[in-house]
Amino acid sequence: MIEFFTAFYIEYTVRDMDIQTYILLPSYEACQVMIRDNEDMAEYMHVDGDVDMWCLDTGVMSKSIRPKLRPKEL
Repeated sequence: MIEFFTAFYIEYTVRDMDIQTYILLPSYEACQVMIRDNEDMAEYMHVDGDVDMWCLDTGVMSKSIRPKLRPKEL
């Protein structure tokens, strides 16, 4: 299966400053885990509202399908 780098994008506000950043992860699944693990981020970061998180596909391959050698015929 071909996998693509996925950007974990996060957006929040602290003291009236809008903060937007992203972290590159090796797959969409890794990004989903990151979101689930940080669902309560607003509570411990003392943000001024919601913390919005998305997974954005970069279109850049992180892994490709590797061909397998055929067994040698005897």
